[in-house]
Amino acid sequence: MPFDESTALDARVAALQAEVDRTRQLIETVPAVVMRVSLDGVIEYINRVLPEYASRQPQGQSIYSFAPPSQHEVMRSALERARETLQPTSFESVAQAPDGTRDWYVTNVGPVLEGGRLVGFALVSADVSRVHDAEARLAQSRVKMQLALDAGNVGVWSWDRRSDAVEWDEKLNAMFGLTPEQSPRTVQQYMALIPADQKEAMGRHIERALQTGLYPDFELRADQGDTPRWFIIKGGVIRDDEGQITGLLGGVIDVTERRQTEELLRQAQKLQAVGQLAAGVAHNFNNMLAVILPALELLKGRAAPADQELIDDALTSAVNAAQLVQQLMVFSRTPPAAGRKEALADVVRRAVQLCRQIFAPWVALELRALDAASWAEVDSAAMEQAVMNLLLNARDALEPGGARPTRIEVSAAFADPDTLRRRYPDLEGRYVELKVQDTGAGMSEATRLRIMEPFFSTKGAGRGTGLGLSTAWATVRAHHGFLECSSELGQGTTFSLLLPARGEPLRLTHAPSSVPNGAGQAVLLVDDQDAVRRSHAALLTGAGFRVLHAASGAEALEVGAREHVDVVLLDYSMPGLSAEETLAGLRRQRPRLPIICLSGLATTLEGASAQLLKPVSHEALV
Repeated sequence: MPFDESTALDARVAALQAEVDRTRQLIETVPAVVMRVSLDGVIEYINRVLPEYASRQPQGQSIYSFAPPSQHEVMRSALERARETLQPTSFESVAQAPDGTRDWYVTNVGPVLEGGRLVGFALVSADVSRVHDAEARLAQSRVKMQLALDAGNVGVWSWDRRSDAVEWDEKLNAMFGLTPEQSPRTVQQYMALIPADQKEAMGRHIERALQTGLYPDFELRADQGDTPRWFIIKGGVIRDDEGQITGLLGGVIDVTERRQTEELLRQAQKLQAVGQLAAGVAHNFNNMLAVILPALELLKGRAAPADQELIDDALTSAVNAAQLVQQLMVFSRTPPAAGRKEALADVVRRAVQLCRQIFAPWVALELRALDAASWAEVDSAAMEQAVMNLLLNARDALEPGGARPTRIEVSAAFADPDTLRRRYPDLEGRYVELKVQDTGAGMSEATRLRIMEPFFSTKGAGRGTGLGLSTAWATVRAHHGFLECSSELGQGTTFSLLLPARGEPLRLTHAPSSVPNGAGQAVLLVDDQDAVRRSHAALLTGAGFRVLHAASGAEALEVGAREHVDVVLLDYSMPGLSAEETLAGLRRQRPRLPIICLSGLATTLEGASAQLLKPVSHEALV
């Protein structure tokens, strides 16, 4: 070979070798594992040996020996695809080192051709363990976040300011009663869901957020049928790399139940305020009636026939006034504890039976299952009046001759514990739920929120005092229960009366149906009001009793020490010795002496044999 040709050939070989060296150096510095493998997967070349494989020389070994068996099929499938298509492909696998470490790799597979014939594969494996771990942590964070959102009943929303794209998640759509297809896609579509009286405020709220970068909580009312729902919208701004606000992101919390609970609390506070006022008026008013009522009853038996009608009218007005005051007094104190106790079931049956006698024939009053109501113990008189008020209210909601049926259904069951705890988180034990449902016209939300207020009424003039539902509410609260109302226009109304359940059903005892007149027994009448003593003494004397008078607790003790006394009528509110001190002193004189507390307030005198509320009728007093 001539010298020039040999020199040129050596130069080309040197250049090729230099190119191979540069390529090898480049391959060895690439932050990945580069391999050439045979068609059956044996490693022919590898650019580096990782520290964890230092004790094991990879060349000459199968690539499958570096991966757990569960990964072999993935690797084999990738090599087969490259063999069949002669096109690059890839797979993800776990490599298990001798030291026990496991790393995730993404491997790109390329066919190696020589003379157009497939002779092996080039594999480039990049360690993606950090990426894989980050994705796993991200997925776990997403799961935790979703659990937190579900637990808090939070729906998620976002808005891209540049494209005006609005996105709602599935939960938020459900909150607003929308399907995914109905979900708002733009701000304009979103604003169409906002009630008209809140649109302007919402618009200003969004503008302030874009200007200031702050998104304070916004309380939104969503009108869904006749029952509005309330939501708290929370949010924040989204910024680009340059700090410019590009959108908003946030969540929505359904606070309807919280609003309802707050409304119940406000309602209770209103009624308590009325109760305080009633307590201040009732005592003096009842003392006046305690004189008027007995006096009228006595005059009725002595008056001339021509005067009977006037006395009857006066007596009716006095009785109505007494009932009105007693209704007001329910707000101020717990009803007398000495009242007869009964199962709620029997009280309801009696009230329903009475209403069936007085309701018009077109009113269908249906009594459903009441077994659960046998587990609630109530003051019979007070609770019977409360149930009657609910039934009368339901009757007044019905309209004869309309398209809707005129039906009232009464039923009882044990309240669902989970539903009850959501409304009243601090409650413990089981509760009985009595429902009174009517098919009337229903009421608006504004009316429903006011129906428990004293003197509020939607009825015409002369149809009630507006105290029926208020006294029912107060009676139920005095029994440590709750009275709730749900209603929709055109769908009727349901009152739910919730009372604590006993550990077992109540067995009933019944009071005697009649009481005989006196036969000369000595009654010590203790009251600081002369007129009250005179009126009551006249009734008792006419009924065959001998009456002794005392204007104070001290005087009562003096009379009790020198006279034989069969029974004491003791006023609860007197100057000087209190009723409690007077009762204790009389009992020291005679431990088994019957003492009846006579009070102008719904107040219980502990230790008394019985309780009577002023004004008291002739029959009740005897």
